[in-house]
Amino acid sequence: MILKTGFINVSLAVGLGCTVFVLGACTKKTPELRSQPNIELIQDMMDQPSLKAQDAEPSDPQKGSSRLPPEGSVPVGYTPYKYAGNAADAAANLKNPFAGNTKAEILELGRRKYEIYCAVCHGYTGAGDGPVAPKMALKPPPVTSDKIRTMNDGGIYHIITDGQGVMSSYAYQMVKDEDRWAIVNYIRSLQKLAAGGSTADKAEIEKAAKSGSY
Repeated sequence: MILKTGFINVSLAVGLGCTVFVLGACTKKTPELRSQPNIELIQDMMDQPSLKAQDAEPSDPQKGSSRLPPEGSVPVGYTPYKYAGNAADAAANLKNPFAGNTKAEILELGRRKYEIYCAVCHGYTGAGDGPVAPKMALKPPPVTSDKIRTMNDGGIYHIITDGQGVMSSYAYQMVKDEDRWAIVNYIRSLQKLAAGGSTADKAEIEKAAKSGSY
């Protein structure tokens, strides 16, 4: 016996006490067939009892199916920032792996990340005159100021990672530690330029500044 549907031919063969179902995919592809809904022979394959992320809780329609993760749990592969909310310890214990490194590739990485995430407020030369700075009630500080010049690398890295004041954390935008440390080195280079750095300093920074920001 052959049963025909819009999508599937079902052949029923009976013999020797055995019942065999043979499913054959329909090869006829017409606009009419494509507009028809699927035929769910086995509904559990398409309509599973598991809750979807935005479903309501069956026992209480006012509650969502999503649940807060257990306290203290973290995503796989994620390392929590252990100095969150503790600037003093961060400044004292964090060590810059690129300390003193003025290679062009490090400065270029720092420049690119700085211009994407920092320059809009702190300015392309670090003078605190970014394009949105005039619209801010609390003006962003120049990264070339004495306050930030005298701050150690760990302190600057902490502000990038944990935020400070009205500046939020950039840990989610810059997941890699090396990107944040490269920005620290680039800020040091901007400070050298602002302080009338040597010809060698200027040459290194100009070599990195391929976008012509200066």
